[in-house]
Amino acid sequence: MEITKALDSKIEKLIRDYERIRIENDSLRQELNELKNLNDELIRNNQDMLLRIDSAITLKKGKKSDSEIDFSY
Repeated sequence: MEITKALDSKIEKLIRDYERIRIENDSLRQELNELKNLNDELIRNNQDMLLRIDSAITLKKGKKSDSEIDFSY
């Protein structure tokens, strides 16, 4: 009988530990997804900026005069 109670106690502790770790894992997965979304957004912004820079350089090369190019977007 004593062995059964000890095993039940250990099983309940393991179940509590499992639930705590599962909740922590879910939280970390959500945080990871948010970081992935932020990273994707930053990559898109960088690509947009590179395209704008490339367009400005192309416009500058295409102009005959050395007038100022407006880089503000």
